[in-house]
Amino acid sequence: MITLSNQRGNNPMSKQYDMVVVGGGSNSLVAAAYMAKAGKSVLVLEKNDQCGGGVVSIEIAPGFINDPHASGYYVCMANPAISHDELGLFAKHGLEFKYWKAGFATIFSDGSHITAYSDLDKTCEDIAKFSQKDAQTYREFAQDCAELLPLLSRGFSTPPMPTGNFMTMLESSVLGRKLAASMFMSVYEMLDHMYESPEVKIHIMKWCAEMMEGPDIKGTGVVLYQLFGLAHTYDAAIPVGGSREVTNALLRCIEYHGGEIRTEAEVTGFKIVSGDVKGVYVGDELIEARDAVIANIHPWRLQDFIPEVDPDVAASARMVHLSNHGAVNQQFALTEPPRLKAGKQFDEALCVEFVEKDVEACRRVFDEYRYGYIPKHHLSPLTMINSNLDPSRAPEGQATMYLYHFAPRELADGGLEAWARPENREGFADAVLENYKQYTTNIDSSKIIARHIETPLEHHRHSMNMMHGDIYGIGTTVGQLMGRRPTPELSQYQVPGISSLYLAGPIQHPGGTVTFGGRATAMRMAMDMDMNLKSIFEAH
Repeated sequence: MITLSNQRGNNPMSKQYDMVVVGGGSNSLVAAAYMAKAGKSVLVLEKNDQCGGGVVSIEIAPGFINDPHASGYYVCMANPAISHDELGLFAKHGLEFKYWKAGFATIFSDGSHITAYSDLDKTCEDIAKFSQKDAQTYREFAQDCAELLPLLSRGFSTPPMPTGNFMTMLESSVLGRKLAASMFMSVYEMLDHMYESPEVKIHIMKWCAEMMEGPDIKGTGVVLYQLFGLAHTYDAAIPVGGSREVTNALLRCIEYHGGEIRTEAEVTGFKIVSGDVKGVYVGDELIEARDAVIANIHPWRLQDFIPEVDPDVAASARMVHLSNHGAVNQQFALTEPPRLKAGKQFDEALCVEFVEKDVEACRRVFDEYRYGYIPKHHLSPLTMINSNLDPSRAPEGQATMYLYHFAPRELADGGLEAWARPENREGFADAVLENYKQYTTNIDSSKIIARHIETPLEHHRHSMNMMHGDIYGIGTTVGQLMGRRPTPELSQYQVPGISSLYLAGPIQHPGGTVTFGGRATAMRMAMDMDMNLKSIFEAH
């Protein structure tokens, strides 16, 4: 049962609301905030002791604020919830961002490097060190991406068009046909066609793999258009005080408009009457919803929560595929910031990855992830030192560090649970750390105050949307994007045959990472309820 101490907001003993939100992840909180702004009474129910899903922070030592999941912000920067401050998160609710000059940098084992700055000219200068031809190709492609970005950004913050209609629209222009062609190609096919330099191919290939799909998987080529468009239009950002401050600003927004939040409140079932959702159960407690329920439900668990769902819809949902790989994340509290052998200029970059110059090895390691093998060679750790930009995250003179590495979601020997074995969990984490140390001049065990490790097993336990360690919810290929995410039947944020139930989360359009995709869920709800869209979504 819910206790008063787990409730926030006014009228905590009320059992009926206009809308009940199941799961306090960032997407559902955004949807809840828009609905509260529209005047609806809203209750958010979150099973964990803090809301946010992947948009959370932890303190692994006194004074050190680490982000174990969402550590950098790109995709949401184009969402009007951020770009137009539609929810007042900046103007009214205390959110503050700081911005990096570069989003992604690659340092190779021989000390050479490439950095993707927000400034396209500066990026092309870096690429020209390896190939003048590639620098010009990069520039021309980035300009195409910038031209397409308004279309893609609008599509990412509104309900998706049916895939067939979207493809028909693209076929009507030269640039649109280029984008359409990329949907049938892999990232590596596109890179191999465009670039001659192995360094440029590796740099972009590893950057794109942050979408949790391998570079040789068909249907990933379209990622290049979104990534380049964002990277050279917006600065990468981090919230002052850690990712939890994004969640806190959303909670303040909901409460400002009269909404309530309950943590440690796990929903165990839905009340459905004649195909209409009337409320949810938290243990034996029924909480009624007059207008709608917004839920984070992974497609693999749709029938578990909604037994009444059409069997064909449930079967299609169960066939959704997960991402190619997962990740092992490590958080550190350090006595001093790392100093890189390659130079101090990388303090300007959000993400810095350390890679060997071997294109084939870069490609092959993704097969190891897919088949469940922890790589023994070709390690490529990635770091974010967010305390370099936001000093509030660490005591003066000290530093936080996020050390990240791709990994199999499930291991060939023992599956997901095998990540609990020390030789896998700590063994792989130690190997990644030792590999990273060789790129620095000052990091050794004496500089580590505290360390926190999370494997795909911990990710799976943290969130129902990180099923089997998939931190993106489900795979990000064109067959599971836009009007097909997670399936065509569920892409409009509703379950056919079940009225008043709306879906939110990374498994819905526009996908994983921090997208503020709940705006699109809220827009679908507002359209269904004949609300005035302009009064809720000022940028619409």
